Amino acid sequence: LEPLIRQHLDAWLAHVVAQTGCTREDAIACAGVFAEPIEAHAPFLWEELDGLARGCGLSVDSLLVLQARSEVQRLQTPAAKVESECTTFAIGPSRTEHSRTYFGHNIDLPAVLEPYGVVLQHEPDDGPATLMYTGAGLLGHNGLNELGVGICANFIQDPAGWGIGFPRYLLSRLALCSETTDAAVRAVTAPPRAASRNLLIADASGDMIDLELLVGALGELQPDDDLLMHTNHLEAVRLKGLDTPERDSLVRRSRVETLFESADGPVTLEVLKSFVRDHENGIDSICVHDHATSFWKTIVSVIGELSTRSLHVAKGNPCESEFVSYGFC
Repeated sequence: LEPLIRQHLDAWLAHVVAQTGCTREDAIACAGVFAEPIEAHAPFLWEELDGLARGCGLSVDSLLVLQARSEVQRLQTPAAKVESECTTFAIGPSRTEHSRTYFGHNIDLPAVLEPYGVVLQHEPDDGPATLMYTGAGLLGHNGLNELGVGICANFIQDPAGWGIGFPRYLLSRLALCSETTDAAVRAVTAPPRAASRNLLIADASGDMIDLELLVGALGELQPDDDLLMHTNHLEAVRLKGLDTPERDSLVRRSRVETLFESADGPVTLEVLKSFVRDHENGIDSICVHDHATSFWKTIVSVIGELSTRSLHVAKGNPCESEFVSYGFC
């Protein structure tokens, strides 16, 4: 993975430089502020990061840029507008064929990141094995563990701004150390957060929750009839009204609900694949393509089948690629 990690780092640093006007050296230097929160609240991740740095011949500060991609960019331009990222959902046993629990995630990010996505199996000595989609060199994004806990995430805006704390991508790894949804909630809400993050967590039993995490506050969404959905605006009662929802987030949220509510019979894996390939509403569709006013797109679609501990991944726009299924070796 070393060449891909280096390419990922170079591509993201070039993106940050182009978007903010900072230098490459400035971006790497400011990433160092995220070292202490990681070491303090997830020593196992700090150990992984140190080993990765030595194995790749890169500095830890360089790899911290990948762990805190958006946080590093925001430190250079705190007031910059961030485009909406991702559509997520979870569906439980009462609504699916064979009573299975799934989560789904269309990951919408700058197109420059698409080539660097990988699927990894982790087998730690002191925790459950995990199966995860992430960017090469990034220690957490989304996935599931051998105990049937799964997590996916999307962007939400925090009107109070971001700061210094535990990087948002790595919260997923904390969840994947857990045995149940409840335990995962406790894990991801423990560290001080650097940035806002929406986390959708589910387990094979069908227990699921959506957490809207701001830097200094959090809201919860419970499933309605074994179904949870989220895009990029705040919906929890205690947080609603704090942000100004973007049109595309509202449109995608409405569309994904329509797809589930109009499903004919128990939902299958193939039906879920058709949902993440949906192009209704043009540039505001669930399957996002880059266009004249945006360089963001769906770079991968991930469907987690928690009941069978399987991860189904379509790299690039899912309408143009086939899903590949992964299980624990």
